[in-house]
Amino acid sequence: MVKKKVVIFCLFFLLCPCFCFCKTLHINIHGPGEKKINVFVSSLMDLNENKKECPIYLKFFRETLIKNFSFLPFVNLISSAEILGGSEIKGFSRDKIDFNKFYLSKVDMLILVGWKEEENRTFVEIKGYDVFNQTLFIGKRYEIEPVLIYNVANRFCASFLEKLVGIKGFFDSYLALIVKKDNFRDIYVCTPQGYNWQRITRTDGLCLSPAWSWDNRYIAFTLIKNQSSQLWVYDVEKNSFKQIPVPGNTVISPAFTPDGYLSVSLDFYGNPDIYLLRGNKIVKELVKGWGIDISPSFDRKGKKMAFVSSRLGSPQIFILDLDSKKISRISYEGNYNTDPAISPDGRYVVYSRLTDSGHRLILHDLNTGEEKQISFGPGNDEHPTWGPDGFFIAFTSNRSGRYKVYITTRLGTKAIPIKQDVEGDIISPSWSK
Repeated sequence: MVKKKVVIFCLFFLLCPCFCFCKTLHINIHGPGEKKINVFVSSLMDLNENKKECPIYLKFFRETLIKNFSFLPFVNLISSAEILGGSEIKGFSRDKIDFNKFYLSKVDMLILVGWKEEENRTFVEIKGYDVFNQTLFIGKRYEIEPVLIYNVANRFCASFLEKLVGIKGFFDSYLALIVKKDNFRDIYVCTPQGYNWQRITRTDGLCLSPAWSWDNRYIAFTLIKNQSSQLWVYDVEKNSFKQIPVPGNTVISPAFTPDGYLSVSLDFYGNPDIYLLRGNKIVKELVKGWGIDISPSFDRKGKKMAFVSSRLGSPQIFILDLDSKKISRISYEGNYNTDPAISPDGRYVVYSRLTDSGHRLILHDLNTGEEKQISFGPGNDEHPTWGPDGFFIAFTSNRSGRYKVYITTRLGTKAIPIKQDVEGDIISPSWSK
């Protein structure tokens, strides 16, 4: 009799995850290692009282959700074939869900996607259930139409990401990048996944080094045209351009400071040095020396500036403490280190190092001095830029034969190419703040 009770108790414990000690579904991306959660996305569920034919674009919306999840290295997508007893779900409410089969199939998060028509308007409802606790983790409802597919998918995933790992910025930010086609280079803007491509410039010259302001209102860039190097700023809100006259013959790698000033490398004293501008007036020298000083990058508080200098004979990465004016070298391996980008919180610098197998991304921890390689080719991996969350990193690589933009993280997770809706090589990504 005792043995029978023990068996019944064990079966109840196994089949009823809610009986176990509760845990909170949350991912910590700041510690060592990387935990993953298993996510299953349901097929589209009809929430209409009278059965209606599902619009084709809603199926594309579900596919977009799944593609968004694939950019998150801590999410492992579970297929229908992996669900014990089949993936069918009887209804959209909690009481209609057989959580046990998903629990036994090792699903951590069950995402239900439903649609409904009300007064000639279409809505999608998305619910995320914590399978272990059988509780609603997140629930959202959006009006949708074909032109809003990417926007709605991004809005949900932004909320999901913030709730799961406590960061935001990936799904509600943009990349500015250069499209190189024929003999011209123009600036385009798209989401980090490669959605909603928009052409910003239409020149018969070469646009270089786009850089966002910290309020995302402006994009500064260099334009080489008619054998001259010019500094331009694009006003995103007004959709207008303004040239900023500066002295010298060469304008290299503009960057905004957090307080709204522009820094840029100018060569009117010979070799390029880094200056701070207010309008078209030079406020002060930030870095000046006999070598070439280029590629300034600032942290969110405006306390540190990473840059490249050839003052020791080859391009290396340095840090300028903007309060003490002290300059420190941080790259000691390799003879060619370029493209530094300092993380928003000022802790990390990611840059490109030339190795025997090509350019690779190196992550330097300013707190510990430790370095690690976070990209592995093949080809060349260059021009890294931080996402506003300080976790994701975009960069350009020709590993596929043409230069494209890829997304990785500071942990060195597998790089994923963004969707490319334009022809040509894609280089020099700059992530909005």
